[in-house]
Parts: sequence; structure tokens; C-alpha cells
Amino acid sequence: MRLLASFAISAALAHAGCLAVSSGKILAGDLAATVPAFQALDPATPLGFTPLAGTERVLSSRELRLLAREHALDLQDQSIPDVCVMRLVEPLSRQAIEETLRGALGIPGARLDVIEFSNQPLPPGRLEFPLSGLNQPPVSRPEDPVIWRGRLTYDGQRSVSLWARVRIAVERTWFVAAENIPAGQLIRAGDIQAISSRTFPFKVSSPDSAGSILGKIARRAIPRSQRVLSNAIQDPPDVAKGDTVRVNVTSGSASIALDAVARADGKKGDVILVHNPSSGRNFRAVIEDKGQVAVLSPSGT
Repeated sequence: MRLLASFAISAALAHAGCLAVSSGKILAGDLAATVPAFQALDPATPLGFTPLAGTERVLSSRELRLLAREHALDLQDQSIPDVCVMRLVEPLSRQAIEETLRGALGIPGARLDVIEFSNQPLPPGRLEFPLSGLNQPPVSRPEDPVIWRGRLTYDGQRSVSLWARVRIAVERTWFVAAENIPAGQLIRAGDIQAISSRTFPFKVSSPDSAGSILGKIARRAIPRSQRVLSNAIQDPPDVAKGDTVRVNVTSGSASIALDAVARADGKKGDVILVHNPSSGRNFRAVIEDKGQVAVLSPSGT
């Protein structure tokens, strides 16, 4: 966020013959030069509301006389003209946009280039560009410019939608596949390589160390040179299909142990089918740890 400085009234910004007012209310000080009778009031005395930005309001001679009487002003024989009032507006500055975007991004050292932005004249207010309004480029083209949507809030509750087209890059180290990695493959040191460069700060999570990738299983195929994302890898199963597992069979106070073959992958706590090669039967067991399963009901083992 950034609080824009209030602008002084400037005839150059007003439409021909229209008085530019810098706040949401028309004050006595705004009209004092045009209607001298209002010089007798405190300049901060509110006399009415300014129109929405981009529109005009005409205070008729009759309205101004009524306002003067409400404040016990002696008009005598003063001639009071109609007064056109508009909201003071000014184009946003590139500096204000950049400072607001950098503050919202919150990444020291990030490169942020503002290519273009909303430049319609606006009233003084507060710039806001939430991170939720920042689009992302394709992962394969992180250098592409993106649109960042925001707003300017003024008069407490009124707001105007804004946008900026930006290019953002931060220094990052990530990992890519050194060779094609098939789905289901255990990832080893030679399968990945580290790359450091400037890239877009993607919301998509990427492992930040080789240790968080090695020993994992590829959930899907990862082509050579493609970035390894967190959602593309997973922990290996505690028991893999075809593994020989130690089966602990418990029945009351008695227990026995035997070897069997896992018929499915699974993690600790999962129930999988295992095969007893001695009896030729299959039965269900709970994975207790790597290579270990347990059977509470030994029927059919």
C-alpha cells in the first residue's frame, strides 16, 4: 500500500470554468475565492459533497445563497455566480506504482519492471496491489510479462480498479531432470542437476535442496531439462509391490513370523494384500514399518 500525497488545487487540472476540489467534501476554503462571502467561515467548514471522479457538479447561485444563509452570512447585494465543481484528479506516477508493487511483493533484490499501467486520472487515495491479483506466466516462459491487478481506494470506501503489466525476476536455485525420469522411478543423484538464474517467483512449490528430491519417487514422467516440482515427487512406499515382507501373525498370546510377497505398494498404516508362497494363499495385512506387516486375524494365512 502507498498513501498518495494530496494534490493542491490546480486550475490546469480543472475543466474550463470548473473548480477542482481535492477531497470528498466541498469546503468553505474551496469556494472562498469564487464566492468571497464564504471567506468569513472556517476554511474547513463542509458545504457539500464533491461528485465522483470524472464527473462535475454545478452549485447554482440559489444553492450558494441558501448555504450562505444557513451559516448566517450577510450577502448584502453580492452577485453570486453558479459554480462548477469537479474532483481533483491526476494521472498515477510510475514511481508510485513501482513503490507499491515492490512493497506488496516483499522480496528484497527482486527485479521488477513496470511495462505499462492504468494511467487514467484519479483522485488522491491509497494504492493497493495484493499478491492475489498477480498473475503467473507459463512455467516454461518465466520471463513473460504478467498482469497485476489492484485498486485505488479514496474517500474511505470508494475504489477504482487498476492494473499494471510487469515483468518480475528473482534469483533462485532449482533442480531440473538431467535425463528423462519415468513415472515411478526412484530419483538418484545423476537424475537431477541444479540451475541458478533469475526467474519468476512462482507460487508452485519447488524443492530447494537436492536432499529433498533424492530418494523420492517420480509421481509422473519428468522430461529432461524440466523443472522438478514438489507435486511431481513423493516419498517411496514403505512396502513396494513384489517386495518380500516379514509378516508378524498374532492370535491371542501366540505369535509367529513368516515371509510373504507384497501384492501392492503401501505406506505405514495401509492395508495391502500379501501372498504366502508356502500355502499359495493371499491375505490382508497392515504395514507396520519398512518391510514389515502384521496380521491380527491369521485365518487363511
